[in-house]
Amino acid sequence: MRLLKVLSAVILLTAAAAAAQDVRSDKYPRPGGEPSKVLPRPPEPKTWEVTAGLSMASDANISHLLVNSAVNSNAKVKDNIRHAYAGFAVDPAFARKDGLELGYSYDNYAYRTHSAFSYYDHSLYGVMMPRLGGAWRLDLGGSFDLVGDKTGVIAQDGSGRAGLLWSGPAGLRIKGGYERGRDKVKVDPLKDADTSGVYLLASRRFLGRHLAFFSLRARSYPAAGPDYAYKSRSAILGLISRWSPRFRLIAAAALVKKDYDNVDSRFLKKRSDATASLLIKPVITLVKGLSAEGSFMYLDNGSNVPLKRYTDTIYSVGLEGRF
Repeated sequence: MRLLKVLSAVILLTAAAAAAQDVRSDKYPRPGGEPSKVLPRPPEPKTWEVTAGLSMASDANISHLLVNSAVNSNAKVKDNIRHAYAGFAVDPAFARKDGLELGYSYDNYAYRTHSAFSYYDHSLYGVMMPRLGGAWRLDLGGSFDLVGDKTGVIAQDGSGRAGLLWSGPAGLRIKGGYERGRDKVKVDPLKDADTSGVYLLASRRFLGRHLAFFSLRARSYPAAGPDYAYKSRSAILGLISRWSPRFRLIAAAALVKKDYDNVDSRFLKKRSDATASLLIKPVITLVKGLSAEGSFMYLDNGSNVPLKRYTDTIYSVGLEGRF
């Protein structure tokens, strides 16, 4: 079950960075989308685990995060970001056979030059995968995020999912289902939305220490304001490889297509974006419980709105401890 949670983190990371969504002028990626979150948990069963880390990122174009504003995303603005985070996860022993996990995390992103982009995020989540019989399990989960900056709470959103998981031969696993969420943007109610979507994820191990995965997701975001309502589709292909006991490599490529529902009053056209991204993330275990990590991400966004065509490169390095 832990492996599926790792895959979910990789997919969140790739999709979030490729299709940043707004709470205040889209100044940051959505919660759960940082490279430092993508580290497989230890294979041995543990009732609880505490995680803490610190990383520095260099972003060549933070202005592309303003996807829902009239700001020119082609005018690249650079910045460095300090990301400090901590969290814990609990796997109650009495429900381990049902794949129950509960967790909390806190993230703080401090932009060194453009401090108005800085923010923090409190996140709660729960996952449960009870057996149905044979090769089938339920896939149930939910999360809640509270996001803010120095002015106070910016936004809050919650979501839940329900689906099925099938475990097949040769380590093949396929899961799919339905997601429902509520995004509430306190600083701009026009961006509030009751979201819905469907997901499909397939993964398979090969050669003992490598795992390939493929994800499809479709989402509807019917925002209160007509300029912000859209439908999206994403496809992600990735690989998680353990080349040695101390070295792992994560790689993922994603394509996210976003078609807006209405003619945008700012651009006077019905906007359509397609974002391609590539993530490469090496992880080195220094000592038990402490890892060094780096990541490289490249983004290329095509749009029928010239102001919103951009490219970006993001590098990060950091340390993470698990106890």
